[in-house]
Amino acid sequence: MKHARSGTLRGSPARALHAGCRSACSRTAARAVVALSVAGVLLVVILALGLHVNLSASARRGLYRTVAGRPTRGAWVVACVSPQSAVLARARGYLGPGPCAGGTQPLLKSVVAVAGDVVEIGPEAVTVNGQRLPGSSIAASDSLGRGLPHVAWGRHVVGADELWLVSTRVPNSWDSRYLGPMSTSLVWSVAQPVWTVD
Repeated sequence: MKHARSGTLRGSPARALHAGCRSACSRTAARAVVALSVAGVLLVVILALGLHVNLSASARRGLYRTVAGRPTRGAWVVACVSPQSAVLARARGYLGPGPCAGGTQPLLKSVVAVAGDVVEIGPEAVTVNGQRLPGSSIAASDSLGRGLPHVAWGRHVVGADELWLVSTRVPNSWDSRYLGPMSTSLVWSVAQPVWTVD
């Protein structure tokens, strides 16, 4: 019985494997370039149309369109946090990098109180003008177990240039329960849902 040289056994399959890898790697690289190009075009279109992408559980995930108008109770708004809050947001990873003061991305939150409204804050709920907001308890810690500083317990009257933004979807949503009232000067726009998934 004749035996092939070991070099022949190693050489041919290795060359074939290398050629196959080169071909597969080229296809993978081409797909990556196409995917990045498509993502770039989508981003340009989204920004050009005044759309805001929300991936946070604080609001329904999806696309929101910015619209003209003043923020009213019940509206969704795109807003920046104060520069002081941005320091904590960046340190803890609550917000990614973005164009707001302090280098953070803006929030998408629901307006629950406007100028003149009375907001009462307690561990179990937020109450606005005597109406308790469902799902508005205050969490003691964030999702990683770190303590969450919150606004002072008690009664707050909303100032002329203030809004209270609260998510009733997530107890530890970083909103006015923890940040206090938001200045209207930090609001970029009112937002309307265009397409949401949950």
